[in-house]
Amino acid sequence: MQFITSGGDSLSAYTEFKKVVKDEDGLWKVKSRQLAMRHRLHIGTIVSDAMLKVKFISGGYIGMIEEYFVTRLKAGDNFRLAGRVLEFIQVKDMTVVVRVSKQKNAISPSWNGGRLPLSSNLGSVLRKKYNEALDKTHQDEELDVVYPLFLLQEKRSHVPKNDELLIELINNKEGFHLFAYPFEGRLVHEVLAALVAYRLSKLLPISFSIAMNDYGFELLSETEIPMDESIAYEVFSPENLTEDITLSINSTEMARRKFRDIACISGLVFQGYPGKYVANKHLQSSAGLFFNVFSDYDKHNLLLRQAYDEVFYQQLEEPRLAAALDRIQHGTIVITNPKSFTPLSFPIKVDSLRENMSSEELEQRIVRMKAEAERIK
Repeated sequence: MQFITSGGDSLSAYTEFKKVVKDEDGLWKVKSRQLAMRHRLHIGTIVSDAMLKVKFISGGYIGMIEEYFVTRLKAGDNFRLAGRVLEFIQVKDMTVVVRVSKQKNAISPSWNGGRLPLSSNLGSVLRKKYNEALDKTHQDEELDVVYPLFLLQEKRSHVPKNDELLIELINNKEGFHLFAYPFEGRLVHEVLAALVAYRLSKLLPISFSIAMNDYGFELLSETEIPMDESIAYEVFSPENLTEDITLSINSTEMARRKFRDIACISGLVFQGYPGKYVANKHLQSSAGLFFNVFSDYDKHNLLLRQAYDEVFYQQLEEPRLAAALDRIQHGTIVITNPKSFTPLSFPIKVDSLRENMSSEELEQRIVRMKAEAERIK
């Protein structure tokens, strides 16, 4: 009521935010015909992620990338696009400003089309089925078909049981690989990989390339990755989760971008008339001003809180991540040192290679990886 009658604590000086006024008969009404029309136009507002242009700081155009991925990055982070490793500098309006990075390690971009992750229930069933994979008493034809792969996984590393987290440490020409398999879905792994990388970097200065799929994630570094049982339980701990997530990814920028949608739906900013909509960069600029005002002068504003809630509960799936870490803490962490890629790590590695190789180069690389794996048998 305070927001729609006066604009709240920070906007009370502006008459345009006094949308509802009290009539002589004691009823609250919208008296402005223009405000009523804008409100009708906003009913049923559908918002979606925007595509951002990626440009060099010198001005050259590189390509497009989805907004939700970029907003996770902090200044200095590296990611791959168009066959290059790029250093993220800033997002200005709706443009991502970058420079060419000298680092080899980078984050593989993720796209909305790949954001249909495993549900928590399906992840639980998968862990249960993996537990039964080597057990000949099950009734699943599918497990019989992939039985040789499970035998190979058990021979080279370990097949994780329902209450186990498997971590594989592999050293080869590329560097030092850490593969972990929580089976919690791509969205959770995306945040979890960044969280583990951040916590490991606090132990010693180290940079990572990050890749993930629905079953697990990979951290790749040129420096040997410190990992034993005590470190594993520490980096997969649910303690200080919100603070560490905030430090490992750019949650403020994510909230700022999410606030654009909230500002449109709440009527703080006007999206334009049918056939003449306001450009995304102008909406972001206007919403960004409100975000800054609320952050500085009205920290308890409900719309501001909604932006952070949506980031942590929808985009980052913090409750599910906390539940996964709690499950890991009360289970067993198994660390193995395979001499080559295992059946579980192979698809994650191929996904990370796909970002910076043509399909023909990737096919040749997969053939070489398979041949190398056969030799090490």
